[in-house]
Amino acid sequence: MDTATPTSTADKQPVKTVAFMMILMIIGKVMGILRDSMQASRLGADTAEGIAFAQASLLPRALLDIMLAAVLAGSLIPVFNTYLESKGKKAALNLASHFISIVILLTMVVTVATILLANPVYTHILDDPALSDATRLLGVGLLRILLPMIILGGLVFSFTPILQSVGEFRAPATVSIIHNGIILLYYFLLFDQFGVYGLAVVFVLGWAAQALIQVPFLIRHGFRFNINIIEAFKSEGIRQMGTLALPVIAASWAGPVNLMINARVAAGLYDGEFGVPAITFSHGLFMVISGVIVINVAHVIFPKQCRLVAAADMAGMRDTLQETVRVLFFFLLPLTLGVMALSQPLVQFVFGRGEFGERAVEITARALFFYAPGILGFGFQVVLSRTCFALRDGRTPLIAAVVAIAGNAALSYVLAPHLEIAGPTLGATVGTSLGSAVMLVVLTRRGLLAWPKALMIDLCKMAILTALMFAVVYISSGWFVNRPVLLQLLIPAALGGAVYFGTSALIKIKEMSWALRAFRKT
Repeated sequence: MDTATPTSTADKQPVKTVAFMMILMIIGKVMGILRDSMQASRLGADTAEGIAFAQASLLPRALLDIMLAAVLAGSLIPVFNTYLESKGKKAALNLASHFISIVILLTMVVTVATILLANPVYTHILDDPALSDATRLLGVGLLRILLPMIILGGLVFSFTPILQSVGEFRAPATVSIIHNGIILLYYFLLFDQFGVYGLAVVFVLGWAAQALIQVPFLIRHGFRFNINIIEAFKSEGIRQMGTLALPVIAASWAGPVNLMINARVAAGLYDGEFGVPAITFSHGLFMVISGVIVINVAHVIFPKQCRLVAAADMAGMRDTLQETVRVLFFFLLPLTLGVMALSQPLVQFVFGRGEFGERAVEITARALFFYAPGILGFGFQVVLSRTCFALRDGRTPLIAAVVAIAGNAALSYVLAPHLEIAGPTLGATVGTSLGSAVMLVVLTRRGLLAWPKALMIDLCKMAILTALMFAVVYISSGWFVNRPVLLQLLIPAALGGAVYFGTSALIKIKEMSWALRAFRKT
């Protein structure tokens, strides 16, 4: 039997690995921001094309998150890593092949069914009575083109954690660069000729490229495609995933369901204009900014947590989670207040051109301002839910998801008539934070998290430095009100960052040493 476990770069050099992934992700995220900026300037927020594309592109992403992100996080990765520890790499990769067979079947069924029912799906889930018939017809057509993203995204979401679990981080870290690069080339070279329908086709091609680029790396690690549905359903590992899947799927619905709720509420604002694009653009920017830290940390930490649980090393599990929580506080606290202070120039710089006018910038910036306080909650949601999944606990994230969705829905519908776009975004922030608080309390009671006096002192220091940074950013931003928007954005951000990280280095906060070590090793 093949008993060799993977030689994980993340285990040997976690700081260097996270830093390497972060650099590649930053490049991909910058390209993603440019992609969204091009979409805003070419399509706008109050045009038929802008509204229809924003709505039509929302559903495939939400379905992907609802169906697969949960299963991968809560079922595939823990069982796959258990196989790596107990049965070896060959057995684990064979299990992965069985899983991909089921993913292909599931995503094909959902895709075909949704294409056939695109009109009622769009009308009842994404549509709003205020929209014109032309916008509705365009949205249904774009939705049908975009739906194959579900199949391709299923492959991408399957390939990526498999590679990360065997210690291969290069290909997964570059997929967003490839995807965004293809779309940007279309905007620069072909958009004027093929328009919004061509853009939908290119989005699908971008997902195809993300899947294809990972195939050679999978083969290099010994993966062999063996699409056999019957054999897959007989697999013991698949049955183990099945016992975890349903509660885990429900537990991970908070993000995509909340986004759909926010979009639905926003569709009824501003006479059917601005609302949905403002939600999609501000949420996309929120995910780009927070994801650079949160997603990278989660990608590296989660497979390691699964292996620690498989090896019954609960002490290592506690140490890993404790350090991760500290890192999240250190980086996400200043990021939260920084985004709030600079939401207006940030949206103006990224989106404020072409068809995306002043009114669209104002509404989107307000949405981002109220999304920003949820950055810390989002970070904990991602990391703590994966910790529970590694422990084979789907119940705690499920309760947290119910709390998050209920809180978001109640606040969104209650606040929207009074606060307009701030209503659904504030609802999302409060809901996500409440859900994360549930998991924090549960894991603390189980002894996997501790809050010693030294940690609380460090958290107070971080909070004080963050408040100082916010004051510097807020005051300095007033100096550049009538200056070019890039100066309004970069100089206050640089001054605030210098104050926060410089002072952190002076008072020797532990996480600042981690960051400096990462920089030197990279």
